[in-house]
Amino acid sequence: MIRTIKIRLDQSNDLLQTVRVFNLACQEVLDCGYEVKDFNKTHLNRWTYKIIREKYPTLPSALVQTARDQASDMLKRDRFKHRIVKKPMSSMRYDSRTMKVYLESGRASLSTVFGRLTYNFQLPEYYKQYMLWEIKNGQLVVKGNNCWLHLQVEKEAPEPTTNNDSRLGIDMGINNIAVCSDNSFYNSKHHKAVKGRYQHLKAELQSKGTRSAKRKLKKISGRERRFVRDVNHCLSKELVRKPYGVIAMENLIGIRNEDKGRKFNKKLGNWSFHQLQSFVGYKAEALGKTVLFVKPLYTSQTCSKCGYKHKGNRDGCWFKCKSCGFQLDADLNASRNIATFSRSVSGRLSVNQPNVAPSVVVTSPHPLGVGY
Repeated sequence: MIRTIKIRLDQSNDLLQTVRVFNLACQEVLDCGYEVKDFNKTHLNRWTYKIIREKYPTLPSALVQTARDQASDMLKRDRFKHRIVKKPMSSMRYDSRTMKVYLESGRASLSTVFGRLTYNFQLPEYYKQYMLWEIKNGQLVVKGNNCWLHLQVEKEAPEPTTNNDSRLGIDMGINNIAVCSDNSFYNSKHHKAVKGRYQHLKAELQSKGTRSAKRKLKKISGRERRFVRDVNHCLSKELVRKPYGVIAMENLIGIRNEDKGRKFNKKLGNWSFHQLQSFVGYKAEALGKTVLFVKPLYTSQTCSKCGYKHKGNRDGCWFKCKSCGFQLDADLNASRNIATFSRSVSGRLSVNQPNVAPSVVVTSPHPLGVGY
């Protein structure tokens, strides 16, 4: 299990200067990798290490290598579609070579352009549950008058419960955020009303186009994002606490690819199903529960009682089987089908499975010659 905890550090010139120099070094590697279309860390290190050390002598060697790793990951993610430009005060990466954090005593030892420095911090009460977890790496983020150290901590996940094979099917939608196979309904009336107000305010501010309107628009967008995140956190916590060992949901990847009209596309774009599913995934993992994804095909057209499948079974929000006459709310019927279909799905959702990309082999010893 991996979690991220955020620790506030007092902003200092030491950290700000380190962030600036680090991002300049990272930009050197990004430019080199983009020119040769290569994100291999070994190749990038061979071509850029000496140049960066000579150009930025105050940047420690370990931070030079960390900048290279971050640039490599950025190039790998972008696949050379754009020339990446790193902002001067964007986040910088720390690892075990450049950072040592003591959560118990509230001290962080960080490598900077002025040497190894120690910073004190106050650990929030909520994060004290992670004091015994292993710290893997960190990101230093500058926001306003503070520097935030985002730490990734890891702990072995509990073994999935094998004595509880009871399954909870969850059908997610726009009118109902979630409908569970245990007859639980979570409607989105309040959710849509709040988002509707935010959408109206954002539309008015966008029509003005002034600088103050844009600043206000940014604040409102942040409030809307935090509101949705809070709703999904609260709902996912309630869902995983249900007495079921297996939680089944629909695999909705690619649902936005189809054009279903301007009005419906707008509703679909405001639907944060992926965030809710990810919250359910990592919270269920912490409780030793299994999360499965099933194909959404025919979940709304199949009768959960007799299994008869027909397109005409569903009429709007109501389901009526043309074979056995069984009637039920359409979303509840779909959630029961999801729970049933999940029995044919083998394996377990890997919540933290990385996306590994193959390395690009460059045959030339130095495509850019001497320097670049």
